[in-house]
Order: sequence, then C-alpha cells, then structure tokens
Amino acid sequence: MPIKFGADESVKSTIDTYVVDKVLSQGAFAHAAKAKSTTKGVNVFLKRYFSPTPALGWYEGFVRHQQELKRRVTSNDGVRQYCYGFVDFFEGNEGRAKKTFHQVFEFIDNGKALTKFIEELAPLGPTAQWDQRVRFARVMMMGISALHGQRIVHTDLKPDNLLLIPNPHSPGEYHLKIIDLDWSIFSDQRAPWHGDSSHGGYVGTPMYMSPEHVAGQVPDERSDVFTCALMLAELLGGDHPFAKVSNYPDAIKRGSFERFRLGQAVPKVENTAYLEELVNRALAPEASGRPTAVELRDALFGRGKAGEASRPAPVPSPAVPAVTAPAPSRAPVPTHAPSSADGVELTFEGRPVLRMRIDTIVGRELLKPISADAQFASESQFRIHRSPSKDWMVSPVAGAQNETLVDGARLAAPTRLRPGMRLAIGNSAKGIEKLPLVVQLT
Repeated sequence: MPIKFGADESVKSTIDTYVVDKVLSQGAFAHAAKAKSTTKGVNVFLKRYFSPTPALGWYEGFVRHQQELKRRVTSNDGVRQYCYGFVDFFEGNEGRAKKTFHQVFEFIDNGKALTKFIEELAPLGPTAQWDQRVRFARVMMMGISALHGQRIVHTDLKPDNLLLIPNPHSPGEYHLKIIDLDWSIFSDQRAPWHGDSSHGGYVGTPMYMSPEHVAGQVPDERSDVFTCALMLAELLGGDHPFAKVSNYPDAIKRGSFERFRLGQAVPKVENTAYLEELVNRALAPEASGRPTAVELRDALFGRGKAGEASRPAPVPSPAVPAVTAPAPSRAPVPTHAPSSADGVELTFEGRPVLRMRIDTIVGRELLKPISADAQFASESQFRIHRSPSKDWMVSPVAGAQNETLVDGARLAAPTRLRPGMRLAIGNSAKGIEKLPLVVQLT
C-alpha cells in the first residue's frame, strides 16, 4: 500500500480509528489528511510520515522527541492555549512490512493563516485596520513567549504557521494557534537528526529563515525572534524588511534591510522609539544582539525601556483574553551592575550542548544526550536561575547523590556564574570530576 492516503481509508491506532475524509497535502516529510475520529466523532488533522523511516538510525529518537514535544505542550496551560492540540501518535503498518509513523492533531475549522490577513491588508495601506494589526502582533508575541518558556524552538515560524481564530465571545479579539511543530527542537536538548546531512538540517522557509539557518547552525529562540521581527514589520510597518533585496541569504548575513518604522502610534505604547528599536535589533545578523520574545511582547504592551533586562515570560491563564497584557512586575533595585546576558550556554568538549534563558533544573535527563557520565547525575542536580538583581546563578539542589562542582570545589550555596566557569559532577575530596560543562553568558 502506498504511503499516500486513500479516500475513506481507515487508519487504526491503539486508542482510535481515523477515517480519511479529504486528502489535504503532501509536505516535505509527510502526507496530510482531514479525517474523523470514530470514537469521538470529531474531525482531526492526520499526518503520515515518509521521513524519517525506521531504517534511519535516529528514527527511534525522533519518536521519543515527539513524545517529549507533546508532553511540553500539553503539560503547560500557557503553551497549550497557543498551540494546536496533540491528539494521538502511533506507528502503523497499513499493509506494509515496515512501520510508518503517524501523528494526529486537532482540526482547526475556522482559523485563518496570518498570511491571508497580511495579503488582505496590503492593498489598503500600512495603517489600514490598525487596531487589528496591533492585536495580531500582541497575540503572536504572547504565543511565542509561551512557547519559548517551555524551551521549544519552532524553527519554521512564518505567517502560514500562525492561525488566528476569532473569539466568538468577544468580537475583534483573536486566539492564536501555532501549527507545524513536529520539526521543532528544544533549546536544552540536541535534535535526534542533528548531524545527518541527508536530512537537510533544520527546517526553515525561504524569506523567513534566520541567519543561523542560512549558516547551517542550530537555530535557537533568537532565530525564532528574527522571524517574528519580519512578521511584526509586515503587520506594523507595512512591508517585509528584506522585500527589495535580490539575495535574501546574503542580505540577512550582512544585516542589509529596510529599517522598520511603525505605521502609526500603538495604543498603550508611549515609547514607540523603543519598540522600533527592539524590532530592528531583532533583525541583527548576530543572534547575541537580538532581544527576547518576552521583551518584544512587553514592548507591544507599553512595558519596558531601553537597557532593561528581560523578564521570564509569565504563564498566561487560559481564562485571560488572548490580547490582555500581562501584569507588570516590580524588579528589586540591584546592589551592583546586573549581568547583561540574556541567557546561559553550557559547552562540553568545545561544543554547545545546553542553552537556558529561564529558571532551569539540570539533571540526568537533560544530560543524557551529552555524555554517558550523565549516570552520575541525580534526577535534579543543580539549578540555573536569575537572582533578584538579574545575575545568572547556579545553586545546589538538595538530595543530589553526588556533589555539583564549580571549578573543582563543592557547590554549597548560590554562586554567580562567570564566563569560563566549569560545572561538573563528582567528589571534591577525592578529586573526581565528571561531565565538565563550561559556562558562557549569551
């Protein structure tokens, strides 16, 4: 039986049977169909993968990756409300000798891709339906901030992958659904397909790729921010910043773009120059020069000012309307100059292995993909976090079986992180040091 879906085909998992209603598309890695769940009687979005296949060495890792992605999305209320729902995933034979991976997502009937909104507004001028443009921009950045809060990097953000759904209870407001997450990656884990040149690297779309994509580097949250800035410019400035360039990859590497200017003032935003500055900074060729999704989100609601350290994204309650601004927080006055770093990167044997921009407990599961010495780590080994003065810190976790070492000495109390500092697991008295990780502030 071919991989392509057949009309009225029945596909069985361990929990349901899905009957194909309409074949939708063939993507780069999978076929898609609209189908109906026979147990719940609802429409679902069904995908059958022709890549990866079980013949690839990283196939099982891909399946585990999808399980972890589902866990991160479904276990967090703030993320779940912005992403399409994961319904089922399974391996089916469908008459073939080899297994084929399937995923099932919620089917969104009344969503319209951001692409359509941008196309419809373009002939009307850059300020037409301005309030609507601002709503879309705010909802988008709230959704991406929530996604990054779970250390999920979409890698293929573009207007086609953002669906805006009218709120039936509040005319003029929209909910956001982020779709096509199946090739997303985690900023705290390496993707199973990393290093497989036959796969083609990390997923991206021409005219919405980041400089990291073009350079063949691993994308991270800052790569998503680059693409968000392109879409913010289309919404609030009236045009794609690189629309007039002849060679997009070369232009983004050089930072040759038409600077973003707001079409008009944004409601609730007094410091419009700061908002413009952030969007233009987000288009910087070097990832280290870009703001976070949280900073962009806050600026769209009139919060933040130049030089202010970004705050971790709060988890919005599903009961709060999608475009309601998060309540501002009051940061204590620091007693010394705080770190200007947006995040922490840990390297192992000269290669980056973990990137963190929020409070993170590092333990055995995070360290497993890095080295077999992860066996010496406890489930919760140490914590990377911000201090009240916004410095990046490392703190011990009670109950860890082995010591956390900082430059060979036992970590006994919260310690400020410095570039080049070495974090490891072992026994300081015996001089045993396993899995040394070198700190970089990014």
